[in-house]
Amino acid sequence: MKGATQCARRVKSLFKSLRGRLGKVHLPAVGDPIGQLILGVFSRDNPESKAREALDALRGIVVDYNELRVIPPLEIAETVGEYSDIKTKSEDLSRSLNKIFLIEHIVSLDRLTDMSAKDARAYLDRIDGLEPYTHARIRLLGLGKHAIPLDEAMLALARREEIIDGKCTLGEAQDFLERQISDDDALEFFTLLRKHAWSEFGAAVRKGDVERINSVPPDRTSRNMLKLITPDDFAPQSVTAGMDDDGFDEIELEPRATKTSRKPVAKESKRSAGVAAGAAAPKRGSEPRKASASKSPARHRPAERPGSKSSRRSSSRG
Repeated sequence: MKGATQCARRVKSLFKSLRGRLGKVHLPAVGDPIGQLILGVFSRDNPESKAREALDALRGIVVDYNELRVIPPLEIAETVGEYSDIKTKSEDLSRSLNKIFLIEHIVSLDRLTDMSAKDARAYLDRIDGLEPYTHARIRLLGLGKHAIPLDEAMLALARREEIIDGKCTLGEAQDFLERQISDDDALEFFTLLRKHAWSEFGAAVRKGDVERINSVPPDRTSRNMLKLITPDDFAPQSVTAGMDDDGFDEIELEPRATKTSRKPVAKESKRSAGVAAGAAAPKRGSEPRKASASKSPARHRPAERPGSKSSRRSSSRG
């Protein structure tokens, strides 16, 4: 980052100033990474209190996060009600929950708690719909790992105080602050900075006069779409006989015959029926053939002509 040395000094100075000005603050609880994901999506450009109202509204219509995954984005938006950029936020939330379910077969990120910070970060990079702020918030407040998330108000304050480079991206700014603030001080620094930032830039955020945190659009490239197709999709389905998990016999119903398979069967049956009928009732005026498998029909000898050798032989014998 350009001017990193000067920015690092300003970070230390600002942290010390916030501690003296705001005193000891109540640190937020750490846990529930899926809940922090939802709060991250709804708090990137809104106060924490309003984001929690949206979370409570969604929790009120579902039993758990698995059920929230199957709710269409339009219904999510209607449940939350009037909210800034609610359609995009609902789509981001739906994409994120469905991607997690695709990987884990359940909507849960608890497995990331035992991962290293590097592995957890690489895992979250695979989740659709997570912009850098929500990504860092899950790591800090959901998993208790080292991160410094910056929402729109906090990013505006950081640029004004020149603790980051004026041209760096949100992700670069968060990574730089993460290197300057220790793991033990990360949660306190985040809490102090957020409280001061919203008191200074809350009105500007509501008016849209600050740098926006844009949603990450879905990756619809052919390479990414092909990754969603696995070899199991083309594997033949094997039929297993026996008992199912409930202890009942599995019954496989035969598929209905299609039109193309019915016609030849019908013609064959008619043809066989006609042959059978013809064999049972011969045609009028015709006699049934007499055939024997063991005896051959007798052959009549032709009449002897007079003067032949056989006739002279018989006459001489007489």
